[in-house]
Amino acid sequence: MRRFLIHLDGGPNDAQSLACALQFCRRLDGRLSVAHTRQPAMIVPAALEGVTSVIDNTAGSATAAAAARQAFETVCGSQPFASYADVDPDADTETDAHGWLHDVTVLERLGSEEGAEVADFNAALFDTGGLVLVVPPRPVETVGETVAVHWTPSPQSARALRSALPLLRTAKRVIVLTNADNPEADPEAVAAYLDCHGIPCESRRFRTHTLTARGRGRALLEALKASGADTLVMGAFGESRLAAMLGLGRATAKVVTACPVPLLIQA
Repeated sequence: MRRFLIHLDGGPNDAQSLACALQFCRRLDGRLSVAHTRQPAMIVPAALEGVTSVIDNTAGSATAAAAARQAFETVCGSQPFASYADVDPDADTETDAHGWLHDVTVLERLGSEEGAEVADFNAALFDTGGLVLVVPPRPVETVGETVAVHWTPSPQSARALRSALPLLRTAKRVIVLTNADNPEADPEAVAAYLDCHGIPCESRRFRTHTLTARGRGRALLEALKASGADTLVMGAFGESRLAAMLGLGRATAKVVTACPVPLLIQA
């Protein structure tokens, strides 16, 4: 977990998302690729009653590009491990293609389960093959000091756990969170695996019996809060990609859209 990619849109949260990404890079001796995809100069909205019009977005595109560059200069300064690039929206540089040669794609936390930002999230999560770091919409004081790992017996959880090993090795505390109502979610088995990598851990259980899918997501977030962790690692388990918003089960979608700390998630 050494190479991070973050896309800036020129919005008000660019600076704090960058600051969070920088904390991870410093902790893991990583490199940060910062990209701003320019907005198109001309926008063609959906046709209304057979009439189409073209909106001149030249000024808006320039303003967003300047804001993204300013956020980079302010937060990253002359950091040798951070690079910046403006990307042509017509070029073959989609989120997934960029992410293929990065270990982690950094995205702002989604405000809803619909809209254009969901497409970027899906591309990063399902098409890059790597981790996605979801940054909360507020400044974070620390990352990776106390890391909570949500374990459920699934390929997604296993991939997330293995991918997060570099971060877990640097943590002061690692806490394994498991659902007590899932008899197959064995925290001792996770502890034995982490012990092979020289990583000690604690375990905490939470209950979700009779709860809805979103209720299970809320129960995990409550357990996360009680643990005092500043970072959460989990697998993107749940329903099939086509069966639910975000391509996730509703419990996972709840966590993705409401996690109060940086979330490292992998499909």
